[in-house]
Amino acid sequence: MRQPLTINKMLSFWRGYQSRVKEQMTVWLNRDEETDGKINNTDRNDIGARKQGVILPRLVSAGTVTRRATEKTWMTATNPLPDRIGSELKAMVQAPDGYCFVGADVDSQELWIASLLGDANFTQIHGSTALGWMTLQGKKSDGTDMHSKTASTIGCSRGQAKVFNYSRIYGAGRDFTVNLLRKQDPRLSLEEADAKADKLYESTKGVKRNILTVEGLRWLRYMVEHGHVSPQQANALDGDVIKNLTKVSGVSWNNRNKLVSSKKIWQGGTESFMFNELEKIATSKEPRTPVLGCLISKALLPENVGMRYLTSRVNWVVQSSGVDYLHIMLTCMQWLISELNIDARFAISIHDEVRYLVAWKDRYRAAMALQVTNLLTRSLFAHALNMHDLPQSVAFFSSIDIDKVLRKEVDFDCQTPSNLGGMHGEYNIPIGEALNIYELIEKMNAENSS
Repeated sequence: MRQPLTINKMLSFWRGYQSRVKEQMTVWLNRDEETDGKINNTDRNDIGARKQGVILPRLVSAGTVTRRATEKTWMTATNPLPDRIGSELKAMVQAPDGYCFVGADVDSQELWIASLLGDANFTQIHGSTALGWMTLQGKKSDGTDMHSKTASTIGCSRGQAKVFNYSRIYGAGRDFTVNLLRKQDPRLSLEEADAKADKLYESTKGVKRNILTVEGLRWLRYMVEHGHVSPQQANALDGDVIKNLTKVSGVSWNNRNKLVSSKKIWQGGTESFMFNELEKIATSKEPRTPVLGCLISKALLPENVGMRYLTSRVNWVVQSSGVDYLHIMLTCMQWLISELNIDARFAISIHDEVRYLVAWKDRYRAAMALQVTNLLTRSLFAHALNMHDLPQSVAFFSSIDIDKVLRKEVDFDCQTPSNLGGMHGEYNIPIGEALNIYELIEKMNAENSS
């Protein structure tokens, strides 16, 4: 019985992907014409005539409401798994002789964008909110990063905490968290899962509080100064406290609207300022991304949907800003390639990952151009939010990958049942280079001095 189950598991990836792979649009170079770069498609079905070719991904550049690109093969392929046939798929895309792939993943792209919006909403100083500080200074090794703090708050693994954090930032509600907690730990009762979810949301998103009007603030200050209420009570700002205060002061509860606005804000959580800013943008008359000013779909304009679909609209602010980030990067990188005369061209972007096909001799120059691109892109984001400096910890990519194949990590040998020898054994392709900004500078200095 075990063998059929094992075989079924091995086939699971390829069963879903084989038709997608076979339907790829390809252009093959004829052996006799490779040197002059002419394309000949007449022999594409003759295996003996094939040596090098080009895949043209059928990519929809704005395939979702958040303007994310969609493509059913390369943008959904998983990392290579040792027990999945065909899961080495991306590594089968090899750069031609004399060329390599240069690229990088944007570090915590959407988390940084969300925390930046919170910092801008609070003091316009990087790291001024709890979320902003954890994003910039938190370390996994110290247990001070966002995912580690969430894990310690509700007693789960760091990997599970990542799911909770990103789903919450993308708009998932408390019920989703309860269901996920019980799915991850079936021993949890509904009451225990509810308590954990409440604790998580209160410590992160915070609690919705009333906003006082200008008249209400003056009145509340008077109440504190004359000892009718403590500063702790005043800070709560919820309906019951205001109701009790109005009784003490002689103000009729029927006139509470003079003191309390109908609008509420999140308060008391590590992410409260961020969510307040996201909801402010999402509920504005014309929601636009804060950097490039992209307008939300007319189908989701508040004049058409009122307060409905707020989760999707909040999610749109973050994810559509992530698309702004990619567009700025691609534009800036193309400008640098042209200005610096780098032999390179854009190959593919997979969400927050970009890859360029670069001549081997220009690989370090292209990598440095990509680092400068990230610096300028993050600077533009900060500047658009009236923050006129940038922390070094986010200025550069943590690493730039230089590789002969299109794989997620340069040291993945991609050994699978369909690629038993791995990339080195089957194709004689060594591991690539992953260079941070300091290592890249050393490489360039060594190359220039030789």
